Amino acid sequence: MKRYQIVLFLFGVIAVLAALCAVFPEEGVLGLHFPQLSDILSAAEKETGPTPEELIQQRRQAVLAAQQDSYEDFFEEDPARFYLPGDDYSFFDGFFDALGQADRTPLRILHYGDSQIEEDRITGTIRERLQERFGGNGPGMMPARKHATPFVGGGSTAELARYFNYGDVSHRAGIRKYGPFADFVRLDTVATLSFYPIRGKDKGQRTFERMTLVAGNLQSRLSVSSRGEKQVVEADGSPLAFVRFELPDSSTRASMTVSGYADLYGVLLDSETGVRMDNMAMRGSSGAIFTTMDANQLREFYREENVRLILLQYGGNSVPYLKSDKQIETYVESIHKQVVLLRELAPQARIVFVGPSDMSTVVNGKRQTYPKLPGIVDSLRNTVMDAGGAYWDIYGVMGGENSMKQWVAARPALAGSDYVHFTLAGSTKIGDMFCDALFVYYDYYQWRKKNGR
Repeated sequence: MKRYQIVLFLFGVIAVLAALCAVFPEEGVLGLHFPQLSDILSAAEKETGPTPEELIQQRRQAVLAAQQDSYEDFFEEDPARFYLPGDDYSFFDGFFDALGQADRTPLRILHYGDSQIEEDRITGTIRERLQERFGGNGPGMMPARKHATPFVGGGSTAELARYFNYGDVSHRAGIRKYGPFADFVRLDTVATLSFYPIRGKDKGQRTFERMTLVAGNLQSRLSVSSRGEKQVVEADGSPLAFVRFELPDSSTRASMTVSGYADLYGVLLDSETGVRMDNMAMRGSSGAIFTTMDANQLREFYREENVRLILLQYGGNSVPYLKSDKQIETYVESIHKQVVLLRELAPQARIVFVGPSDMSTVVNGKRQTYPKLPGIVDSLRNTVMDAGGAYWDIYGVMGGENSMKQWVAARPALAGSDYVHFTLAGSTKIGDMFCDALFVYYDYYQWRKKNGR
């Protein structure tokens, strides 16, 4: 076949395909579907629009402009703003006041979430920026079991049974006392827990000066020793036991030996003062777990550790299964109960629900946002504010409907090929945008203090 014949053949194939796109019914025929010509043309047009990287920079510039010119414009118009109950701009004032005193009185931030925050993603960026601005160091909570975060490794010399209050029901313990992190290992022997830096990782080494074992459900005397110091905790029925050890400044590794019968909820690796922040990733969780846990344990931890901000990042695991308005209503009602409960258990803290990101599925051969996702976002935002919490909208921050495709197509990729989870680069961007937005409110708080507002 000659060259001109090949060219004519290819153009002929394209013409036939274009004709099929134009005439094939959108609803399909006998279960067969064909892309619509309008979809192809609109997709081509979208390629000329802003890249995900440019969208992120536009959001950041909006934040900077709001800091310099008009806070109110940012609060009312920018997708990165916080949606506050009653549009109360003073919502964060108590938290900001605590940040201002963190050099004398340390405070703790809890970041509960699903697999979107595993391996300290998003949390690590927020922690790093807050500690940089308000002081503090340390990675916060480490599980009392074998694990590896991006910058801290650890493990136990004994195989300890693990239980957690989310995901597969086979891992439940048949009790409500899961501790403040909804996850524990059961100690019934002698074990040494160790923590050490992982080199060559993006997050690098993290230093700390204090190590705290959090335990509960003691059935006997609990003995804990580290660096030649031994502490003994009696089984007195208290909701939680806190066993603290002071370490040399800028420690990067530590260990403790524990013996007795108790549930170990985690080990806190913290600084003496400043901001402390914990990452509690719960793969497969919908977030409707706190009402099934022991309220006294949660209340005790929030009080003892001066928890001033609680982030709840859930919803992504539920989106694929919420197919009716009734199902959405049931889910958001469960989230309403969680926010109300946490406000009661931690009255000194502010609750912020971080909503689901854009997520893509395939409908009639076309990848698009889950059809119910925009409605889920609206329902979550309204119910969280009604319960007295704030809402931060990742879906809107990303660019809204079908923005996930742009995040996946970005180079470097900001989201994975599952069109659900962020890459490390994407999660860093989300964490930065969260902090950029939060700092606008902090600067506005400072401005109001200075001007007596």
